[in-house]
Amino acid sequence: MAPRISKAVIKGFIWFLMLYTVPMLILSMSGVPVDLFPDYTELLGVYAAVTVFFVVAAELLSKTVFQHAFNMAKAIVMMVFFVYALNGGFVTVDFAAIHISVDLRVYLAMLLAINFLGLAKSALQALNFISERAETSQHPR
Repeated sequence: MAPRISKAVIKGFIWFLMLYTVPMLILSMSGVPVDLFPDYTELLGVYAAVTVFFVVAAELLSKTVFQHAFNMAKAIVMMVFFVYALNGGFVTVDFAAIHISVDLRVYLAMLLAINFLGLAKSALQALNFISERAETSQHPR
C-alpha cells in the first residue's frame, strides 16, 4: 500500500508543477503582470487543485470500480468548472478605460464535448470493469 501512496503523491506533485507552477512561471518571465488577471490566476490554482485531487484519488483507487467513478466525477466537475471559469462563454476583462469582451462559446462547447466524451469513456470503462469482475467471479460448472 505504501508504494501506491508514494506513487500517487509523486504523480500529484508532477501534475501540480505542470498545471500551476510552470504556467505562473511562464507568465511572470514573459513580462505579463500576473496581478492584472487576479480572477484567472485564482481559477488556475483551483483548476490545478481539482485536477491534482482527482489524479491522486484515481491513483490510490486504481484497479477498483471507484477509480472509474472518480474519473466520471472529474469529468462532471471539469464541465461545471469550465462553464463557471469562462462565464458561460462570455469573458470580459477591464483595463483602465478599456472594456474587452470575448465570445468563447464555441471553445466552451468544444471543452464540454471533450469532457463529455471522457465521461462516456469512464462510464464504459466502469461497465467493462464490473462485467469482467462478474465473469471472473462465476465458477464453471
